[in-house]
Amino acid sequence: MNVHKLFLVGFIFCITNSPAFSQKTDKILLDNNDWITGEIKKLDYAKLTLKTSAAGTIQIKWDRILQLKSDKYYEIGLGKGVKYYGSLGITETDDNYKVLIISENRESIIDMNRIVEITPIKSRFWGKLDGNIDGGFSYTKGSQVRQWNSSFRLDYRPTNSLTSISGNSIFTDQPDRNATSKQDLTISYKRFISKNWAYSGFGALQQNSELGINLRSSVGFGISKSWLKSNSQRFITTGGLIVNREQGKESEESSNNIEGAIRTDYKIFRYSDPEIDITAYFDVFPSLTVKNRYRTDLDIKLKIEVFKDFYFGVTFYHNLDTKPPESAISSSDWGITTSIGYSF
Repeated sequence: MNVHKLFLVGFIFCITNSPAFSQKTDKILLDNNDWITGEIKKLDYAKLTLKTSAAGTIQIKWDRILQLKSDKYYEIGLGKGVKYYGSLGITETDDNYKVLIISENRESIIDMNRIVEITPIKSRFWGKLDGNIDGGFSYTKGSQVRQWNSSFRLDYRPTNSLTSISGNSIFTDQPDRNATSKQDLTISYKRFISKNWAYSGFGALQQNSELGINLRSSVGFGISKSWLKSNSQRFITTGGLIVNREQGKESEESSNNIEGAIRTDYKIFRYSDPEIDITAYFDVFPSLTVKNRYRTDLDIKLKIEVFKDFYFGVTFYHNLDTKPPESAISSSDWGITTSIGYSF
């Protein structure tokens, strides 16, 4: 065999054994008694992501699945923070809506309605990424007010941790008044421990001309608890401490502050048509260095899927600072934005 043939054989061997050509042998039984063969990528927010050879990557509603089987190794998370590790099998009695989890030391039969997350242990970097990006524009002829808004979020989910980067920007222009802008960039890290507890660290950059903030940079840490984790709802609280440095819009001097941090996250989602997702965040920051000062941030977002992976969004936000910088136009800022977005 000459060199060219050896190279060709080696090339074919490499590509057919690469992840892109990995065998898709996982089996899913739907409630219409049809089997689908593919590669299970994850279960999250009541949707199972399955990569198939014929139809590409599809998402299946969790309540439409009767059985599933895979010889690969997974982390299976239940609503109360309990986790199992092993492959997925069919029960001997062929009970529907049950999963047989096969580990090295034992076998466990779990009701599917108790399972809220399935993550392949050996999934590649790109398979652990989730996110969304959206943008919007509005214009009113009578007032000649123009507003642009955009936002993004990117989540990286390896085993037992979550890293998130998110940002949003709102720019408003109108006659007889200076243009206003509001911008936020946040990065956070959570390390999950037992019983739905997690350690968290975070950093943020903020600008808000309405509140007189030219730049606020913050770092902090805390501990979180997931009180409700099901296939339709999530509720999380976080408590911690942050240190920030503020520069007013019309001041070259900066001030350092220490604040407490209390956050509540609530999410409710429905995957019957049309798919609806409501997410609410409420933050309270009581100052430990400035007497009688506290800040609050409220953000509520409604997303309605228009067609696959594209959605229409409506966001309400409210920011309050009881003692803002002297250059502030107001002690509070609020608004409603609409957008078209894409999730991946």
